[in-house]
Amino acid sequence: MKVLRILIVLVVIAALGALAWHLRTEENAPPPARAWGNVDTRQISLAFEASGRILEMNFEEGERVKKGDVLGRLDTRALEIERRQLAAELDRAREQASLSREGYRSEDIEAARASARALESRHELARRTWVRQKELVARNVSSQQNLDDARFSMEAAERELAASRAQLAAYEAGLRPQEVASAEAAVRSAEAAVAAADYQIGTASVLVAPADGIIRTRTAEPGDMGGPSRTVYQLSIVSPKWIRCWITERQLALVKEGSRARVTTDTAGTVEARVSWISSTAEFTPKTVQTEDLRTALVYEVRLETADAENRLRLGQPVTVDFIE
Repeated sequence: MKVLRILIVLVVIAALGALAWHLRTEENAPPPARAWGNVDTRQISLAFEASGRILEMNFEEGERVKKGDVLGRLDTRALEIERRQLAAELDRAREQASLSREGYRSEDIEAARASARALESRHELARRTWVRQKELVARNVSSQQNLDDARFSMEAAERELAASRAQLAAYEAGLRPQEVASAEAAVRSAEAAVAAADYQIGTASVLVAPADGIIRTRTAEPGDMGGPSRTVYQLSIVSPKWIRCWITERQLALVKEGSRARVTTDTAGTVEARVSWISSTAEFTPKTVQTEDLRTALVYEVRLETADAENRLRLGQPVTVDFIE
């Protein structure tokens, strides 16, 4: 009987120990709607679109900028000279196109008519001379040579008259449609060249902040050469800030897109956030995530957004996320 009592006592002690261990484990277990992650580091490498010598660099490292702020400028004096040359070419092309549309001047047409009338008179004189020579040769008064000369003169006058009449018809008809179209195409080409120069001066040579952020790195100074292949600023995007964390499959039922969450750090307190995206694909837990689950557990990536107007969260900072139902 004594042995039986001892066994019963041992069983009771073991049960109480197991219950205490279970209660302590539950007490220390993380809340089911908690996850761990980091403040995402989003960064833009900024470079001038055009190439040239840097004239201005307007911001220092650590300064906050807004979208549309002018960060720097290139020296555009050479481009401005080229632009004036292109503008002169455009004016010339427009004048040429205007002449093409108007056709020939009335003075040119009248001169062509007068030339045609003069050649008509000359041709008529040459024809009459040929007729007289023909009659004289028939009466043996003139030579065959004179007749041949008269005929050749008449034929030459006839060809000159035909050419003059063709020239007059061309003046009266004006330029061909293809010639007018070619002149107008030259105008469009000149306009495009001026527009390209304006873009190089006003846009490609000016570096503008594409988003709100903080200058993280400045790698150039006025006087340096800038270009598309040289990064002059590193801009960190801080509005909105992104937080990336990972949740288990069991937590998927508790987290929805659009849900609210509290983001906590060891030093910055709590910041409100919103779930903007949940991955549809499972992955192994990233090494940067410090959780109590096994490293081989499959998790789902979650992205949250927060305005963080007071700039309490630092880029890359580890955070704890508590999802609010």
